[in-house]
Parts: sequence; structure tokens; C-alpha cells
Amino acid sequence: MSMLPSGLHSTTAFVVFALAIFIIAAHTGIAAIAAQRASLASKTKTRVPFVVAGFFSTWLAIAILVGDGTNFPIPRELRQAVSGLVALIPFLFAVIALFASKNLRAINAATPSALLIGIQTYRAAGIMFVYPCATYGILPAGFGYPAGIGDALTGIFAPIVAWMIAQDRPHALKWAVGWNLFGILDLINAPAMALIFQARVLNIYPLALVPLFLGPPLGILTHILSLRNLAVAEVIFNDERIRHA
Repeated sequence: MSMLPSGLHSTTAFVVFALAIFIIAAHTGIAAIAAQRASLASKTKTRVPFVVAGFFSTWLAIAILVGDGTNFPIPRELRQAVSGLVALIPFLFAVIALFASKNLRAINAATPSALLIGIQTYRAAGIMFVYPCATYGILPAGFGYPAGIGDALTGIFAPIVAWMIAQDRPHALKWAVGWNLFGILDLINAPAMALIFQARVLNIYPLALVPLFLGPPLGILTHILSLRNLAVAEVIFNDERIRHA
């Protein structure tokens, strides 16, 4: 990112690191709230926030080590493969754990649905792929514009959809599912466009933390958490409606 004016470089770096810290704190807080609402042993409720914070903090630390090519150099021929593992392994571990662990399923089911949607408001910051990155030629426009605009739309609509769910507005569930699917498609499209237009995001630090942690891996994981949570909430709602019919 050396081609950016110093002020924009510092601001972009600040935003990336601030969002990384925020997302760890937010997921930890949501997990703590959900754990208290779930039917779990008291010791488990106490441990949950520490486990979640430890998992995401470790993931971020590894992403920083791999992404910082200046202080932690990795041979060029290995960087893409190692980066892929850093993004994929924690993601797969979390998804498998979600469906395999009874405690994690209970925590996910007990999570207020609006929180898992509203947390993705941070995605609005993806507009930095358009400005300043694509604007100053740091990233190709063919990648920067669709990635940045898609992320921005996901982030802008996150609090709106979260409010609809919280207020139980008509068709809120359909909007929430549609919003989640749009967000996932955006995060699948971004790396595809990066490959097509040879956007070397992994070589730009700290922007490399987006593909390694903040972007597709964590974003898609949060969408999966939200979709499962919504599915469970719908089942419970239908059961209660039948019971009171």
C-alpha cells in the first residue's frame, strides 16, 4: 500500500486493525450473551467467552504473521498456499464444531438472531476496495468495484434487516435469509474476481488481513451461524404456533 498517500495509508491500516479487534470483541460478547440464555452447565457458560475470544484472537494472530511479508517473510511460491490454509482451516474447524458440538448448537440456537445479522454492519467498510484502493490503482477496478460495492451493500442493509428481525416485521425471515445469501455470494465472488483480475491483495499489508481473516472466512462463517440460527428459530416458532392452535 506504499502507493497510497501517507494519510490514506494510515487511515486504511487503522480501519483494518480496528475492525479486526471489534469483530473479535463483538463475537465474544454475543457468545457470552447466548451462553447465559442457553441451557448449559454454569462452568460452560463461564468458559464460552474465553474460548471464543481465544479462537478468534489466535486466528487473527496467525493471519498477521502470514500477512506481514516484511517482518515475517514467506517465500513467494508458498505465500498463496499458506494464506489459503490460514483462511480455510479455522473456518472449517468452526463450521464442523458448530454442527458437531451439542454445546455450540445450543449457544447458536440461543443467540438473538438480530445480533448475528447486525454484527456484519462492519462489512460497509469494504468500500475501501473502491476508495482508496481501486481509485489510486492499488487494486484493479474489475476486482475493487464489485468487491467493495457488494460488501458495502451487505453492511448497509445489515442493521435494517436486524431491526426487521428484532421487531418481527412481516417477511423479516425471508429478508434475513435473502440478505445472508447475498452476503455469501458477495464473499464468494470477491476471491473469484481477485483471481480473474490478478488482484494481489495477499501482497498488500495490512489489507491482506481481509482475505486471511476479516473478509470471506469470517464473513461466511457468520452468515452460516446466522442461517442456522434463523432455521432453528423458525422451527421453534412453528412448533409454538401449532401448540397454541
